[in-house]
Amino acid sequence: MKKILIRFNVLIFTSFMMLTSCSNDDNKTTPELSKRYFRFQSCPESNHGNWQDTSFVAATSDPKVIQKCLEQLNLPIESRLLFPLGKIESGNQGYNKNGAHLFNWHFIEDSWEMVELGIEIYDGCPYSDVELTNYVDNLGSYGGWSNRVVEEIEEL
Repeated sequence: MKKILIRFNVLIFTSFMMLTSCSNDDNKTTPELSKRYFRFQSCPESNHGNWQDTSFVAATSDPKVIQKCLEQLNLPIESRLLFPLGKIESGNQGYNKNGAHLFNWHFIEDSWEMVELGIEIYDGCPYSDVELTNYVDNLGSYGGWSNRVVEEIEEL
């Protein structure tokens, strides 16, 4: 009887230790992936006569998008075929700018990708079309066919 009591106590103690040593993983936060910024060359000024159209900046922490941007940057500019396409929303988030011009829109971070093809309705220039004709409210997405990644921006 004494052996049974000892075994029972050991079983209770072991069970207690196992239950209390388990953590609730739902309370742990996933570390945020590092956000990276890329400048895209866009429409030439001669298209609409607006220098603001020549480039813009997008941010992402999506590893697949980052990898595609870096792969494109390793190619000569004339061999880069991919362009960003995705959801946009109001505000420049402090980084979507071209020189002194702060755009009134930005790609929603991690809601855009690098693609070879897109439908024509999303094509356009970042200032003359996206900003001035309000793509944010009218379309909600942007994917200018001539946009090409030209650099990763380390500091804003």
